[in-house]
Amino acid sequence: MKLKLTLLALCLCLFNCKEAKETPKKVEFNYKYPSVQKLIDCENIDTSLLQEALYSFESDLENFYTPDKPILSRAYSIFTAQAVSNKVDYKKMVSPHSKKVLEALKQDKDLWINNPDGSPVNFNHPLFKCVAEKIGDEPLQKTFSALIETNSMSMRMIGNELRPKTFRMKDDKYLAIFMALELYYGRLYNLDLSADTSTATDETSGTTEDDAHAGHNHQ
Repeated sequence: MKLKLTLLALCLCLFNCKEAKETPKKVEFNYKYPSVQKLIDCENIDTSLLQEALYSFESDLENFYTPDKPILSRAYSIFTAQAVSNKVDYKKMVSPHSKKVLEALKQDKDLWINNPDGSPVNFNHPLFKCVAEKIGDEPLQKTFSALIETNSMSMRMIGNELRPKTFRMKDDKYLAIFMALELYYGRLYNLDLSADTSTATDETSGTTEDDAHAGHNHQ
């Protein structure tokens, strides 16, 4: 009898240990940008964290690229040119809050996958079907939808389409959340962000004369 009780206790212990390993640790997360305005509206998708991710991304954009006078359209323009060309210094750009946002985003295991091109973003997530339906620019929307439907989305396929559309990004939040996930949080996903970093001043923003003229809107 004593042996049976011992074996039962051992089995329960092993089961509990397995459960503890399989259950992801929840990240304590405080929203910095609570808003009653619903920027992203996708059926059956909780977009509250995605909106927080978008606000934090855009704040980092302005602080990094236009620190003296925040101009979101210009920041988007420079960022897009650099991101498509893999020239963004993400470790200098990312804010402490965006690091916390990334850890919270990582809890949604369905949002991430290993793609052949190295992107960790899972474009089969329902979010991107919603994005594909609601991007405001019609030609870009058709291209985006076709790439999602054929499971062909990659920066190689859509990067050149994004460059002339930077003037839309500050207003089209569906396009903006794609930019935030693919070209910001997706690029941060596998970086070691344990070291303290600060958002850039004009000396560390990495803005060049060529970058400053990227895109079609500098308002």
